[in-house]
Amino acid sequence: MAELHRQLAEYYSHPPSSYYVIADRPALYYTPAIQPFHCDIVGRVRSGSSLLEMGCGSAHLCPFVEAAGGSYTGVDHSRELLEANRERFPHAQFFPIGTPLSRRFDIVASLYTIEHVVDPAAYLQGMWQACKPGGMMAIICPDFVDGAGLPPSFYYGKTSRRFRDKLRSFALADAFQHLLDLFWRASRWKAQARSVPPGAFWINVRPRIFDGAAYSIDADAVHLPRLTDIVWWLETQGASIVVTSRSLPNVDPSILKNNCYVLARKPVA
Repeated sequence: MAELHRQLAEYYSHPPSSYYVIADRPALYYTPAIQPFHCDIVGRVRSGSSLLEMGCGSAHLCPFVEAAGGSYTGVDHSRELLEANRERFPHAQFFPIGTPLSRRFDIVASLYTIEHVVDPAAYLQGMWQACKPGGMMAIICPDFVDGAGLPPSFYYGKTSRRFRDKLRSFALADAFQHLLDLFWRASRWKAQARSVPPGAFWINVRPRIFDGAAYSIDADAVHLPRLTDIVWWLETQGASIVVTSRSLPNVDPSILKNNCYVLARKPVA
């Protein structure tokens, strides 16, 4: 796991040029129909409140927090990205991951980040420590276990190439293994993952991005999140669940097919 963590830290310190262009395209504007979970977080911001985003990326949440009267702090790996964020959002604060923070926050948010960490329990603990007593933790991520389809970071066969490319190059053993993995092993994993009690935190130690695949959404995901795992962790710490993607009203079923959300309140003492 230490080597995988090192690989990811290096990857996110110098991400592909298309990384945030592709990842942030759906989040240029927040609308309740398309980004109901983002809108719920922004709706919790009050004038004078503080929000920390863990793994802030290009900080598209920042202007919505500031428009609501809150202050924004973001942490991430890439120093170049953080510097670009400082220029775009001069009233916000940005720090490299691992920087000790001098205060705790009213809201600690994680938007599509927890799937990219090798130790999700430690990541959640970091969010917990950064949150004020009585504050809230908000997590949006894919649900790769109970959601539809299979994790995009899986690859099938001996290489991450597309099936048709394997056929075109007459890599028949690779193509056969691809079909076996896709239709038997992957579905078998998913059935097993759904059957275990909450708290498993499944990790894909061989994401396809490190096998030479071109970047696509979540080809780099290592943690395979499930809503019930995250809820379980928060409740074991004593948090109260305010809302989840399953209880938030008026969420389009097409969003719920692949995404989940949990908002929890940390106890006052």
